[in-house]
Amino acid sequence: MLSRLSKLCAVLVLGVSFSYAATVAEVQAFVEDGVKLCKEKGNEACLKEFNNKDGAFIKGELYMFAYDFNGVNQALGSNPKLVGKNLYKLKDASGLMLIQELIKIAKTDGEGWLDYKWSHPIKKKIADKRSYIKRIDGDMFIGTGFYK
Repeated sequence: MLSRLSKLCAVLVLGVSFSYAATVAEVQAFVEDGVKLCKEKGNEACLKEFNNKDGAFIKGELYMFAYDFNGVNQALGSNPKLVGKNLYKLKDASGLMLIQELIKIAKTDGEGWLDYKWSHPIKKKIADKRSYIKRIDGDMFIGTGFYK
């Protein structure tokens, strides 16, 4: 009986963890909500909210990040210790210049998607990740991503 109960609990836990996986539409809506907040309240207020660990912009695997066009991190819901650091030369696991590529998308298209390799926080392994970003006022962009 205990074995069956353990298996049932494992299935439920796995089901719950997979249910938090974000969809393309959820990612885009999350970023659009961030853009709206920045337009309504200004960049300083929205960046503060993006860095608020109890705020509306940290939901499961989704968290908002923001960078200026010099590569300086302005918000990072997953790791606020990196706010203010210049990550312009940050590479993903395959050697892709991650922040530089995101800046290029923001400057040329104003918004878009980028696929890259990143360490999964739960699995502790390199995984495929996809992020959506959108340019905001002040030569900055915000975005979020999900593991595929």
